[in-house]
Amino acid sequence: MSPKGSVNVYLGTMFNSYLFSVYNMKHSDIKIQGNFLDSYSDIYTLDVLETLEALLPFNGAIKSAMSDRLGRRLSRYQLGERIGFLPWDSYIPGTSIKVGDARSGRFEGGAIPDDLRRQWIQGTGPASRPGASVEAGLRNVAYALLSGADGWMFDGEDALGQAGTMSLDSQRNLKLAYGNDPLFHRVAEGVSGEMNRWSLGFLGREIVTDWRWQLGFTTRIFRVRGLHLADRHVRSGDGSPMAASIVDLVLYVVNNYRTLQASGSSIVLYLPKIQTAGEAALWASMLGTLEDRLGLGRGSIRAYVLVEQLEATFQLMEIRAALGKHFVGFNTGRWDYINSVSDAMGWDRGFVHPNIEEITMGYGYMRNYEDRVRRAVNTPDMDGNTALWQGGMEPNIPVGSAAGVAAGMDKALSGARREQAAGASGKWVAHWKMVHIVRPVWAEVGEDNQSGREFPRLTYTAEDACGLTELEAAPLTVRGAR
Repeated sequence: MSPKGSVNVYLGTMFNSYLFSVYNMKHSDIKIQGNFLDSYSDIYTLDVLETLEALLPFNGAIKSAMSDRLGRRLSRYQLGERIGFLPWDSYIPGTSIKVGDARSGRFEGGAIPDDLRRQWIQGTGPASRPGASVEAGLRNVAYALLSGADGWMFDGEDALGQAGTMSLDSQRNLKLAYGNDPLFHRVAEGVSGEMNRWSLGFLGREIVTDWRWQLGFTTRIFRVRGLHLADRHVRSGDGSPMAASIVDLVLYVVNNYRTLQASGSSIVLYLPKIQTAGEAALWASMLGTLEDRLGLGRGSIRAYVLVEQLEATFQLMEIRAALGKHFVGFNTGRWDYINSVSDAMGWDRGFVHPNIEEITMGYGYMRNYEDRVRRAVNTPDMDGNTALWQGGMEPNIPVGSAAGVAAGMDKALSGARREQAAGASGKWVAHWKMVHIVRPVWAEVGEDNQSGREFPRLTYTAEDACGLTELEAAPLTVRGAR
């Protein structure tokens, strides 16, 4: 580094330290643990710290919501009760919207933004790696944005978000990438060559012809951590941990919203592990408060909801109405959802799952779950807006023996074709190598999405409720149990 550069870095560090000392003298409601305020000063900016403080009142509301979650679960176990639909004439908690109005589409929603209208393939993966250097972590972001996926959900949720400083490393990497930092561009240029070498061998063609242009193709999306998690680095003035959802929301949006808007991109989140419309209303309040603070119009922050919990499937239209202008679509998945059904029915000794590989998206309660999501997104709101359904995870990766790869790709394409025919606007993949293998399923059809396709409206009968925990005859073996 040149002497001048060294002086600039020193002066910048001194200025940041001065700002933080001023902040700490004036405020005591937010505390950053350890030395992270200094080592991640590019992420914990003064704007971020002050916005965290502004959203701190939601910490208590989140704790209350999680207490309610545990209470409902305990009550079901003690009383042996199944989850049911909300009363038609009740109100969605935290809103002035009647349940019946939500189910009938009498609520205000939002149109699908231009950069979300075509999401044939969304990739998913973290923006860093545990213990990785900045340069090594940026490779994750480069693979994602050069993949050719229509959207990429950078995953800050759950296990990876709790590993060491990975939540902070991911935020740093995204800020550098979105800001077109020279280091990121050097990494992306190198990664593009690696990707082309693979694709020439596997597909017989290059998949990145202009890496600079390609970086702007993919819609950037971030999955925050769920309401059930606490952040290990940020505490309130009384020493209690701050909800990870608040921390992720503030760090991602405050650090990146100007860059995203300047490039014509939407601010898009995935919200995980929502169980009720009341929890969705809490998210809507947090998003609205953040928008007001940043001077953004209501609905500037858009959100997909991962339907990972059985209870949420009983309240799909209510969740959509509670999020209002923020809502853009639902995502269906398999693994987490199966676990949620097991948990919700754990009190019933007669509820025994077959072998896990038998529980595909066409199995019993999974089929009924997917059908309700499909019908919920295609029910118009009061302005005629419908929403998106993003299909679930495709975990196959083209590695291994030739026969194994061929079998995996056949399975992947079969799953994609089934979801496209069923009405999904797109699909998830777990690795950049899968993008160009699965994307042609939607490209052959050519429609941007299937939003607004005609399906019967949802009904709320006892038969519908039973269908959401329907078991079907399938192999049940000791090996399967293990």
